[in-house]
Amino acid sequence: MILQIVLINRGRRNIDSCKRFVAFVFTLIIFINVLVFSNIQVFAHDSILDVDYDNCILNEEADGIDETWYVLNNSSVCRHISHELCTIKYYFANSIEGSTYTWTTDVSAFVAQEIKNAYAESMKKWNNVYFYSYNGSGDLVKHKIINIVEGTEKDHNLIIYPVSGKFYIAATNSVGTENEIEIGNITHKHYSQWKMEVNIDYFYVHDGYSLEYIDVVREKTGAHEFGHILGLRDVDYDIFNWHHHELLMGYGSPMETRTTDITYKDIAGVAITRGFHTDSDHKWLNCGLQSNGNYKLVCSICNGVKSVASLSGYTYKTYGACGNNHTLSSGNMMAVASYGTKDYYKCEYCRYVTPFDSNVTQNYTKTYYNSSLHKCVNNVNGLEYTFYEEHMRDTYVYVDKYNHIRKCSCGTDAQTEKHTISASDVTGGGNFATCMGCGYLLDLRDDYYNSIASITQVSINGSYVLPSGILVLVDEDIQAYLDGMLVFYHPDNIPTTQ
Repeated sequence: MILQIVLINRGRRNIDSCKRFVAFVFTLIIFINVLVFSNIQVFAHDSILDVDYDNCILNEEADGIDETWYVLNNSSVCRHISHELCTIKYYFANSIEGSTYTWTTDVSAFVAQEIKNAYAESMKKWNNVYFYSYNGSGDLVKHKIINIVEGTEKDHNLIIYPVSGKFYIAATNSVGTENEIEIGNITHKHYSQWKMEVNIDYFYVHDGYSLEYIDVVREKTGAHEFGHILGLRDVDYDIFNWHHHELLMGYGSPMETRTTDITYKDIAGVAITRGFHTDSDHKWLNCGLQSNGNYKLVCSICNGVKSVASLSGYTYKTYGACGNNHTLSSGNMMAVASYGTKDYYKCEYCRYVTPFDSNVTQNYTKTYYNSSLHKCVNNVNGLEYTFYEEHMRDTYVYVDKYNHIRKCSCGTDAQTEKHTISASDVTGGGNFATCMGCGYLLDLRDDYYNSIASITQVSINGSYVLPSGILVLVDEDIQAYLDGMLVFYHPDNIPTTQ
């Protein structure tokens, strides 16, 4: 089992310096032994779509235009969460079963919490990512990749353990039962339960591990490991040829040169396993007649290739029609995904993908479309696109001491609401409190704010509604209120808790 785990790269070996030479030799011996004694195939070009992929053309110094984008399957098996699972709940267990090693065995409680926080925030980078597709009208459709939240000991589908003394930085494995699906010549194994092991040795400064090294490990590892849950395999499968510095799922040496960001090339692979990009979504580029007598087509979205005897029935553009002009003003670029408020973009006519640090900030104009939707137009020159989304009442306007207006940023779909304040702001004889919605500083000295004796609506946790209609929320109820789930009762009818 240990040899298999090493072989399929579920662990992260580190051979970045002479100080780790012994680890390198040990790993090399294991690798050679597995190649000799195991029939496991390390890498296969079988795809989970009706496409193939070109071999990677190495470029050690840059993000080469003909380098591999992603790998989704080893040995014709693709393991990932089901595309129907939208939320992952993680939980940091104190120790792995059968072990006495904990998060604080080698480091202080403060450093242990730093490590856990960094790991969680790294995983949550995926919360910021949306993949873009375009419908038949040419309008953009946003697809959220995943929602990662903290769970509990009793409610989680990803459990994270601390380990030490391993030859990997972290390891990810599926657990529990699988839902096996055959698609073409690829077996999909969908798992809803996962586990990770975090090797504490690599996450704090000691024994020659510099702060720069540790910062990269903390920033990158959680997001990289979560990529495995989404179906991404390690791109650098050959330990003698690690060179993908530019990919989240790549390695490259030294560690300090590896990207800590989720790139579009990573996202393109995830779009396939999440079901956002299918064989009906390819945008073909025609590379022309090849020496084998067939035409070569390349998908500008997923980088898949296809060899066809005839172009009949295919819609395509000419590969290279961009003339290698990849400025936004050229009109050759298209928005393909987003990270927060910035867009990833790439060339419509070739494989060129802009690096993460070139992502462009969105510039949206939002206008009313109908009672349920508003229209969004991105006004960035060279990345103009249109999409429609549901109204979001996220803009507040103060009206008076009782009320504010909550409206959608498109300027319509407004409604009047009572102010909402935190109970912690009004305790201890406080005279003022800030509305949690509009942010207006409310004067609490008047009697109508403090008619406590006349309250007729309270929550189980102690929130209440003043006679004026203003809500006073205890901390335990704030999230429930934001989710629209908070229930108020008459003080004489509060349910008893068990």
